[in-house]
Amino acid sequence: MAKNKRWGKEYTDKRNHKACHAELLKRYEIYLDLDWVSLWNDELIDMNKGKIGKPFQYPKSMIEYQSLLVEKFSTRGAEAITRKIEEYGLIPKCNDHATIHRRILTMGFEFPTPQGVEIHEGTDGSGFKTTYSGEYFQNTYGKERRKYAKVIITATKDDILAVDAVIYEKEKTSEPKYAEKHLTKVIENGGIVVKSYDDGAFDTRPFFNFLEKNKIESAIRIRSNASTKARGSTRRKKEVIKFKKLGYKVWAKDKKYGMRWPMTEGHFSAIKRCYGDSARAKNIKNALLELKRKVWIYDKVKKYGRTKNQ
Repeated sequence: MAKNKRWGKEYTDKRNHKACHAELLKRYEIYLDLDWVSLWNDELIDMNKGKIGKPFQYPKSMIEYQSLLVEKFSTRGAEAITRKIEEYGLIPKCNDHATIHRRILTMGFEFPTPQGVEIHEGTDGSGFKTTYSGEYFQNTYGKERRKYAKVIITATKDDILAVDAVIYEKEKTSEPKYAEKHLTKVIENGGIVVKSYDDGAFDTRPFFNFLEKNKIESAIRIRSNASTKARGSTRRKKEVIKFKKLGYKVWAKDKKYGMRWPMTEGHFSAIKRCYGDSARAKNIKNALLELKRKVWIYDKVKKYGRTKNQ
């Protein structure tokens, strides 16, 4: 069978492989980075300042470190490793697996907004499972069939900007609405969003109006049967006319639409390869939190390799 000719320019790999290799190796050092140990007392003093009730006994940085271990092992695995750190005399005491579980569930995590740079971002969702059990086990023994979750991220090619995890319901899970929520937060945090790269699901008048209001350029694939009538969105009308005039291939090259892949699909591929596409938690609420935490850990580890390597 004849091979289809690839359209566009042939890909040229311009990466610095030596630097890339060093960064990838550096990421795994985070599992042995115990800088938080030296900050134990100072951090607890700050955490307990003005606190009503029982004071914190373990610093937040320790819980964040244990959350990395839990994702790779389990709460008991995190306890065992932390106990070994205690045996070496590096920390005064260790928490048990139940405490680790409780603290991780209440642990807040934020994605820093890049400051002073133009942000080119994309938003997309991907399906994740809310159980580790297979189809047969669910059908035979499950009290109720576990639904699939959708994880929605807004990201640049390097950083995650925001994440949401929801139970997937076809008519109710609107990716454009979550994109508006994410971008609003990024803008409020001082981010300079200049362009949004999104797939056909974002071809909606409300989302085009949101981009127009915030002066954000768009690279959104228009539906093939799109109407050229404004119907409340002159911005979408202009984009539809341009898309139909140029045709998909020329339009995609002009808009650099291919940048959407490293901003969304590339991140999802890496997250699922590193941390899996299933949640271990049995409670749905905790399962959704666990899926969001996977994204946060992936971003944290990636940033660690990049910043520590500079």
